[in-house]
Amino acid sequence: MPFLALLIDVLTAGAYYLQLQNPTENIRFLGMVVQGVLTLILLIMVFAYQGKRHALMRTNFAYRNLSIRYGIIVLSFIINGVVLFLYILNYLGINDLIFSAF
Repeated sequence: MPFLALLIDVLTAGAYYLQLQNPTENIRFLGMVVQGVLTLILLIMVFAYQGKRHALMRTNFAYRNLSIRYGIIVLSFIINGVVLFLYILNYLGINDLIFSAF
């Protein structure tokens, strides 16, 4: 599953690169839909992960560290969720931060 999460990251980066090369409204909407679908897949992966979620080492009694494999999936989901939020803000015309330099 962590390899699949990294593969999804590569696909979303490719979709972003495609949107930078073709800055039309239809391509940006398609990129937003692709980002949403892949973020939803990552959300499913976060809850469906069957491996070890926490590391054995506990550095603090208040929380437990994530295992590396599960941490990759969670971090990938968080980053793609933030990028999806920026896509939505750009599409609605509220903030063009994600495509501001182009």
